[in-house]
Amino acid sequence: MKNTLKKIGKIILWIIAVIVILLLLVTGYIWIKSPGKAQPITDSQGQVIPGSISTIEKVMLGGVEQYLIIRGADSTKPVMLFLHGGPGSPEYPFIRTTNPDLEKDFVMVYWEQRGAGKSYSKDLDVKSMTLAQMISDTRELSQMLSARFGQEKIYLMGHSWGSFLGILTSYQHPELYHAYFGIGQVCDQYRGEMVSFEWVKEQAKLNNDEKSLKKLSAMTFPDTLASIDTWINHLMYERLYVSKYGGGVTREVTGMWPVVKLIFTTKEYTLGDKINYMKGSMFSLRYLMPDVLNSNLSAKIDSMQVPVYIFQGKYDYQTPYIVAKDFFEQLKAPEKEFFTFENSAHSPVMEEIEKFNSIVLEKIKADSQK
Repeated sequence: MKNTLKKIGKIILWIIAVIVILLLLVTGYIWIKSPGKAQPITDSQGQVIPGSISTIEKVMLGGVEQYLIIRGADSTKPVMLFLHGGPGSPEYPFIRTTNPDLEKDFVMVYWEQRGAGKSYSKDLDVKSMTLAQMISDTRELSQMLSARFGQEKIYLMGHSWGSFLGILTSYQHPELYHAYFGIGQVCDQYRGEMVSFEWVKEQAKLNNDEKSLKKLSAMTFPDTLASIDTWINHLMYERLYVSKYGGGVTREVTGMWPVVKLIFTTKEYTLGDKINYMKGSMFSLRYLMPDVLNSNLSAKIDSMQVPVYIFQGKYDYQTPYIVAKDFFEQLKAPEKEFFTFENSAHSPVMEEIEKFNSIVLEKIKADSQK
């Protein structure tokens, strides 16, 4: 009996030792991948491209320290301010992997917004987490970038939550921008959530997914007076099914691991930045999502003073296609176009890269010839 117990004890110790070693190896790997430093832009031979720019910069916006990751193969190219989604989910880790070619034609400014990513701080005053303040931050940063790069105007590109922030900012401050590019355009998100919820139930039926259908049928769609906690619980659960049926961030990614992997291998982030990423995401969602859910931009914006280009995935059920198309149809602008991406869900910028980039370049070229 004693010998048996000793053997069991040794096996347990061996298992613990293996787990500890694996944890140390994983931690060491992540630490190596987390210098928190800008990575140079290099050519096919690994040489730094002359005239390129790659920096991580801390700026003051609205009295709060915030971070920018600026990258471009040619620092004289037009500036493109990229507004990430979420709210609170910086997209540099994903764009750098899926669509780095944007950096060949633009000085890409990936702004980690107030309360998100590298700009997250537990000491941030929650009273400053408002839509009005975010618009003000965007305006201030746009003016800063114009002065910094000697360009009278810059381009503005927003994805998901960033499209909501971007179109409102360019609506209020058109003098700052050549044009606005919206990806997965947010416009009437409450309606969008209803469309999304009905779609996942329909997909469960079409796929004979009785287990999912039973769970979805037991869910109650939040009413217009629902608390943010109710909405967060609904969205966290419902989005699992949106992703499962190919209507999520991308058609192909149906789980969290690919997303986590990209975040944890981003060298511009420190280990602390990576740990704080989810904290910032949930923090921002709590304070900014109510404005998204309670706003119908069709009632607020019927006319823009800058060109508007909307990029929408046919399979997008996070910001559903039909809702974005209806908003676009009623919108007036000096120039406007709506581009359908037949093989994309919520992120054509990462899913149909060649088509996306060629359209953007075509519009920039046409603008420069005016």
